[in-house]
Amino acid sequence: MTRIVILAAAAALLALPASAESIRIATAGKSADQLRAEVFKAAQRLCALETFGASYPIDEMRACVAATTRTTLAQMPDPKVRLAANR
Repeated sequence: MTRIVILAAAAALLALPASAESIRIATAGKSADQLRAEVFKAAQRLCALETFGASYPIDEMRACVAATTRTTLAQMPDPKVRLAANR
């Protein structure tokens, strides 16, 4: 069975909930580092949309990516992947 992670932008906390996007990432056969890299890339794409037009876009983008990556990895059932959230 293929596992899939659904990454929801944590920036939704700052914006309207209806504007949150999601990206699906297949997890089957991937290491914790590979998953972290994919989640990070997806968070960058989502947060770019969420922070567009912000007063401090670079700071908000960094905070959004960090929070989204950390939150997504922390919700994973695999303990190795959850540990990757702390890197």
